[in-house]
Amino acid sequence: MENCKIRELIKTVSGKLIQGDWDCSINRISIDSRTLIPGDLFFAIVGPNFDGHDFIMEAFNKGAVGAVACKGASNLLQNEQIDKDKIIIEVKDTLSALQDWSKHYKDKFKTFNICVTGSNGKTTAKEIIAHILSREFPLLKTYGNYNNEIGIPLTLLQLDKAHKLLVAEMGMRGLGEIRTLTDFIPPDLAVITNIGEAHIGLLGSKDNIFKAKSELLQSLDEDGIAILNRDDLYFFKMQEIVQDKKVYTFGIENKSDIMAGNIRMVSDKGMSFTLKVQSGKSREIYFPLLGKYNIYNALAASTAAFTLGIELDLIERGLSSFKPLDLHMQLSNFYKGIKILNDSYNASPLSVKSALETLAEVGKTNRKIAILGDMLELGEKADFYHREIGKEAAKLSIDILITVGQRGKIIAQSSKEEGMAKERVFSFEKNEKLNLAKKLLSLTKPGDFILLKGSREMKMEEILEFWQKEYQKNNPA
Repeated sequence: MENCKIRELIKTVSGKLIQGDWDCSINRISIDSRTLIPGDLFFAIVGPNFDGHDFIMEAFNKGAVGAVACKGASNLLQNEQIDKDKIIIEVKDTLSALQDWSKHYKDKFKTFNICVTGSNGKTTAKEIIAHILSREFPLLKTYGNYNNEIGIPLTLLQLDKAHKLLVAEMGMRGLGEIRTLTDFIPPDLAVITNIGEAHIGLLGSKDNIFKAKSELLQSLDEDGIAILNRDDLYFFKMQEIVQDKKVYTFGIENKSDIMAGNIRMVSDKGMSFTLKVQSGKSREIYFPLLGKYNIYNALAASTAAFTLGIELDLIERGLSSFKPLDLHMQLSNFYKGIKILNDSYNASPLSVKSALETLAEVGKTNRKIAILGDMLELGEKADFYHREIGKEAAKLSIDILITVGQRGKIIAQSSKEEGMAKERVFSFEKNEKLNLAKKLLSLTKPGDFILLKGSREMKMEEILEFWQKEYQKNNPA
């Protein structure tokens, strides 16, 4: 954040200065005392499972220049442990104050805003877009999954005069949330990767998911540009919303502005495909990510770049040099030639099915082991979706299936009903990951391919951590 006076912040957020100097300068905001650095202004955000006010003293002890609070601010004035030169600002609501300040700060800069949403792939698509475009434009992107009402404002506060583009991922857990996020970042170019079942338990139906995601399209102004997945079942409904806007499409199955053909796996670390552009131009692309679904992410990013006038050569170089994200279909070596496909960041019916297909493809004739955790936020159809995944595991001839969690047991039972031998199916509770890791020591063989997949709250990556410790314990150097 560029230097700003406390006076300006207080006026913007309708705050009250309890203590400190009006003319003090700040250049960084923090909401987490664990990552705070000296000189930060600490906002005591209140969330469903935390209260930043509990960490104000820790923030001051770490060198915070001041704190913004919505309760107990006067009591801080009486605290003799707080230096009298520290800033204390009282507001009605700290989250609203953070949001108001970020909007005000954003207005200082003129950026071209690229906003990305979708049920699956939005983080990867956003990262590929930023990776390609950063070769031509100074840009700022949302970090990790900073895609909500807290993460977006924190991202905006990192803007400076050098940034020409802003690439933002927008997530949602209910209707109206993406519309709120577009108040912070009005889209100039809107990308929707797909409409799937993620969060269907919160929204009730895929139609409601479509309505929630399409709020991004509805937020485009008259000069806005939409980038849509031509192969998505909701394409025509999305197209109707933006019929008076510029629309570019990407796809594999249906004729699109940007397409992929001749898709093939060239190694256990990447894919190749022919990138075809509406003008008739094409390029052979090596893309170091696994899974057909990641080709769609590459196409979405390529379309965004093409729309902004990026040459095919630069798009090719950007795609070929992209690195897999942590916990997003990462391939790593374990021991004795065993390979891990770590796709444990999150899970939905579509992404689990795609991950199983990728395991089957990359594993080829090797033994394939799928470790699947519960898929969350699926509502009343949760049992149905888990049964479908069990059927898919059986259909793809997965050699060993291991499930984690209560819903995982439904996956296991469904797979056995579809013909998987019961001695090849194992189920564990969420709190039995250590026992699962010990079981893996006896189950795995050299050359096995192992998939880790589950919803974020299942923390499937812990299985790998436990397994590595157990292996080292049983195989001392």
